[in-house]
Amino acid sequence: MTATAVAIIGAGPYGLSLAAHLAARKIEHRIFGFPMSFWYQIADAGGERYLKSYCFGTNISSPKPGYSFADYSEPRGLETFEPCTMADFAAYGRWFQKANVAWVETKNVVGLARQSGAFAVSLDDGERFLACDVVVATGLSYFAYIPPILSSLPAHLVTHTSRIDRFADFRGRDVAVVGGGQSALEAAALLHEVGARPQLLAREGSVLWQSRVSQSRSIWRRLRSPISGLGTGPKAWALTRFPGAIHPFPAAWRTRFVKSHLPPEGAWWLRPRVEGRVPIHTDRIVAEVREKIGRAALRLRGAKGGSEREFVVDHIVAGTGYDISVERLEFLEPGLRGEIRRLERAPALNATFESSAPGLRFIGPSSAMSFGPLFRFVVGADYTARVVSSSLASRGRSAP
Repeated sequence: MTATAVAIIGAGPYGLSLAAHLAARKIEHRIFGFPMSFWYQIADAGGERYLKSYCFGTNISSPKPGYSFADYSEPRGLETFEPCTMADFAAYGRWFQKANVAWVETKNVVGLARQSGAFAVSLDDGERFLACDVVVATGLSYFAYIPPILSSLPAHLVTHTSRIDRFADFRGRDVAVVGGGQSALEAAALLHEVGARPQLLAREGSVLWQSRVSQSRSIWRRLRSPISGLGTGPKAWALTRFPGAIHPFPAAWRTRFVKSHLPPEGAWWLRPRVEGRVPIHTDRIVAEVREKIGRAALRLRGAKGGSEREFVVDHIVAGTGYDISVERLEFLEPGLRGEIRRLERAPALNATFESSAPGLRFIGPSSAMSFGPLFRFVVGADYTARVVSSSLASRGRSAP
């Protein structure tokens, strides 16, 4: 059986960042996945789709200069502040990969288990090899969350926002969009724009919208509310400037902070595409769903009680976010999965992103419960790649 020092599972922004830094340190590794596939899938579903983050805060990390998102966008005449399209970001990632991580293997990891003090990695083409260290960088791909009450419906009646192949397929259909955050609001806008009849059902009492931030601001305004890769304000600035500072805090406090930071809200550029165009029902929860003559019937009630009403639609789109759960990583062999200590359902990680299963690390959104909300976004990739590559270099990893 062949062997390598490090295996990286996932070729999105975090996986590509780490591979670029490992290569610069001459650490042997292999990286698996289809570069930027999650982002391409979202962009290819159609419509005007933009990142919620600033261009300068959405960089894949390279130890060499010249590979930021702005470095890609500016010579092509693309937006370099906001809003930047998801299609442009996906193309930037592929450009970065070809220039910095040309050795990505477009295969999927289907099995990961302990073997002989290392990890046995199984690929979808039948290959098996050993790795001394493994880094899971799968992003959000495994974690799309549909609440049990909705997932009880037949699969053809409900779809998570991240798994819509083409919004145009819903033209002329009645669609209930469940959720009040960016993904639900964007889905509602895109459905309306292709000729569907969406209605938004939100648990919150109102829909929150971000305000547009001007690049031309007074010195006082810039000091009072600095712009950072995570947004505006002192808290976002501190989280970006000191990315590892939250890790030493007590786990219970950190978990509460991650959950409460950045409430569900829509981007400023999305607001005119939703308000006055899509019916919005706030303070509503789905109490019951059932199939009714090939359609979906939803019984709604007020989030704080009150009257009930029924909607009957052709389809439900769930803008209900993501559930970071070790159990959802199907390629982890049960014994190895059982070694991983959890923070709620996410892996608990030490200061170098290593789990309680020695040699197994998790980066990207999977690390947010341990490191804070910064790591739910691409802006956390630079710190992560530097810390993990430095840790692996200090251990002098070579193939087992």
